[in-house]
Amino acid sequence: MNRRDSLGILGSALVAGAAIAPRDAAARKATPQLSLNPADPADLAMIHRKLAWSLDESVGFWWLKGIRYAALPPTYTPFWNMLIGTIFTVRDVDAETYAVTTVTTTFYTDLATGELLETFKNPITGKQVKVNYAPTKANTRHFNRGGEVERTSMPGMTTTSSSAPGPAWIEGDDVWVRSDMSFRAVPTDLTRKAFQVEDLSTYFGSLRDVADPKKKAIPTGQVFSDMLNFPGWLEMADRNGHYFSRCFGRKVFSATEMPQDWQKLMAARHPDILRDPKAALGV
Repeated sequence: MNRRDSLGILGSALVAGAAIAPRDAAARKATPQLSLNPADPADLAMIHRKLAWSLDESVGFWWLKGIRYAALPPTYTPFWNMLIGTIFTVRDVDAETYAVTTVTTTFYTDLATGELLETFKNPITGKQVKVNYAPTKANTRHFNRGGEVERTSMPGMTTTSSSAPGPAWIEGDDVWVRSDMSFRAVPTDLTRKAFQVEDLSTYFGSLRDVADPKKKAIPTGQVFSDMLNFPGWLEMADRNGHYFSRCFGRKVFSATEMPQDWQKLMAARHPDILRDPKAALGV
């Protein structure tokens, strides 16, 4: 997660395309608290924040499970299992802005054995490479309705990004919101490659939970895919392709609710974070 642990954020650029499913007028009158309109910027903002994060400063946890694939059309090759955990907390900065602090752990495991990968034999190149895991540290970003307030620049690169969510949909007691993030970095030195990533998230949960003002932090789910350049450590040279993932997951509010395989790996690799998630966030 790192960049992808943001999971997108609030915005109104796509509000015009938001949709709400028709619902029975009598039911709406009987339960006025459920009369959320995803086409309204304020409702969309609240729907997204509650599904993706929380309205208070609770310490929450996201887990995602999936598979990473290499795409060199017409061949799509599974590489490894992905197990991602993100610990988060949210605080309001002002009436329009809030900050999300996260700590993300990423584990890649063997498709056959489930063992943690320290090295990986690339089936495309035949090379044995060392798996490069991103550092595990707290990261804070600021957001408003327009998306992320600022992004870290990359030296020698011209960067562009977008993260406005929407549309959102309601059907019965189910509510979904799309939250996609696009990032592109083009080097000023044209001998270097451009870097591009597309994170595609859909969050979902109970409309009753989202609409209930007394519930600030609610359990929800997510489906996630991404598409991005091959990292250098895979030693894919100039092959014309990319890699992508397919994942699913849940938001919970204690480490004991996280998957057992994540807890086991955390106990072995990051026992301090597992023991005190709040301290790891620095809050």
